[in-house]
Amino acid sequence: MSGHRYESVGDGNIGVESEVITPTQSSGTNVNDSVGYETTIPIHPRILAPLSYILPLAPALIILLLERRNTFVRLHAWQSIILGLLAGTASMLLFWIPFIPSLIQVAALFAGFLCAYHAWKDSDTLTFFKLGVIGDFAERQVLGTTVLPF
Repeated sequence: MSGHRYESVGDGNIGVESEVITPTQSSGTNVNDSVGYETTIPIHPRILAPLSYILPLAPALIILLLERRNTFVRLHAWQSIILGLLAGTASMLLFWIPFIPSLIQVAALFAGFLCAYHAWKDSDTLTFFKLGVIGDFAERQVLGTTVLPF
């Protein structure tokens, strides 16, 4: 996808950037006229993108497998999956240190709520809120520079 434009999100001190994704104009069957882009799943992207963050992995995997057209929704699904996997792996590796796994899970929950809020808020402008390296990896998955089976 060419023509990416990045806008600063937050105060700019933590290296978080967002991506503005231009809507596709196509004559598909499931076009959401309110925002101007199509989805495979007949649910508005304003609901699909935050839904990826509700539970750790299940909704994001289902959305990722079913949604094939909407880049905005797929970016949030990938970011949610990566966040959940990293938090779970870090918690399992550091289980022997008291309170650290709990702190990791609370931080991941807070990050998930923050991303869900931005996904809901930015669905009209299609601005992708990235969580640093996690968002960069999600972007590479969706835009095709890294190949995984989804």
